[in-house]
Amino acid sequence: MPGLRTLDPMPLAPSLTAGYNSPVTPVSQTIRVTVLFFGRLKELTGHAEHTLEFSDAATIEQLFALYAARHPELAKYRSSVVASRNQEFAAWDTPLHSGDEVAFLPPVSGG
Repeated sequence: MPGLRTLDPMPLAPSLTAGYNSPVTPVSQTIRVTVLFFGRLKELTGHAEHTLEFSDAATIEQLFALYAARHPELAKYRSSVVASRNQEFAAWDTPLHSGDEVAFLPPVSGG
């Protein structure tokens, strides 16, 4: 066809580990989550919303433990707190992904 030309493939630089199954160094990805605190938990942490970045994979449980280490009073609420991820109730072992919104909800009393 006029105007089109075939290009010869360029050779790749030689490598000692060249091959389809050569080892690849894992890439560390930063995970950024928004954390929401309600009720008494909001009072204990001093804020209703907080954004956190970390480099390793984590679960909701590990996220709560991080805040409990910073605010030791939170730890005694762990057994009664309910967690959600992206506005759906979630198990404590739920893995977190960048962009997630995690909420920690204290028990509610009254009628």
